[in-house]
Amino acid sequence: MKSPRFLLALLALAPAALAQADAAKLALARDTIAAMQVEKMFDGMAVQMKQMAAQMAQVPTEATAEQRAAAEALQGKIMDLVMAYTKGTIAKMDQIYADVYSEAELKAMKTFFTSPEGRSMQAKQPQIMAKSMPLVQEMQRELMPKMQQLIAEAKAAQ
Repeated sequence: MKSPRFLLALLALAPAALAQADAAKLALARDTIAAMQVEKMFDGMAVQMKQMAAQMAQVPTEATAEQRAAAEALQGKIMDLVMAYTKGTIAKMDQIYADVYSEAELKAMKTFFTSPEGRSMQAKQPQIMAKSMPLVQEMQRELMPKMQQLIAEAKAAQ
């Protein structure tokens, strides 16, 4: 008689234990993302995005000072909007990390990103991005005419 009661008690407590384990793993995922400095990485990308947006939306040379100020203000608002959504997305990533990675993997990642080597890697990422950007731009320059040709050929074939 005691066995069924004990089993029922265990079954009743299981969801609470799982919820605590999930909460602990979620907190570990959050700590791992913080150790990876994901938010700082996005802030760095924001600077690059602002520069690219400024280049893409060049204000005509004949624009007045007011028109230039309005264009800059608009770019600022757009970037603020994009960054707000980006940070909101980062806030949701902890659940994704908790779902995808095991607790052991999260701990290992956190350990690495808080180590001197992990910090060094993160500190050097802007250099990697800066040195990679010309390669990406070159690839785009080479691919664009080829893609346009494929599109033209596909249209002609129709």
